[in-house]
Amino acid sequence: MSENTPKTFADIDIGDDIGPVIQTVTSEIVQHYADVVRIGDRRFIDPGVAREKGFTQPIVPGPLSATLLSKLLIDHFPGWRLQTFQVSFRTPVRHGDTLNFWGNVTEKSGDEATHTAAIHCDVIVENQTGDRVIVGTATLGPRGQVSQ
Repeated sequence: MSENTPKTFADIDIGDDIGPVIQTVTSEIVQHYADVVRIGDRRFIDPGVAREKGFTQPIVPGPLSATLLSKLLIDHFPGWRLQTFQVSFRTPVRHGDTLNFWGNVTEKSGDEATHTAAIHCDVIVENQTGDRVIVGTATLGPRGQVSQ
């Protein structure tokens, strides 16, 4: 099956691994994100402001880290869409951190025939030292299916 071929409910099993995907979050990525979403808080960009706020260096905005994590799910489950996505930020991500995005399927519910199919996942982001910087859960449903 090609990476872009939509996965059917039957193709997905409880315990399936998601990822890993490894990405270094550079200052350039953060600056581009800050420009696009118009972040005014300089602790995300300016080292001096970050130090004033108690950080050793600028940090990555939580929504950017969460967006990269949601991309892991969307890329892993072509033909599916996020229905719920909840994350807990455990420790700040710094510019230059190399993040390991991964997860696994924890539950399947419903079925495609009744348009109630859902895949439930645990997701985790670890930094280069193995610290879990984000943990969360997600539920996905096939595209075209109306959320219940």
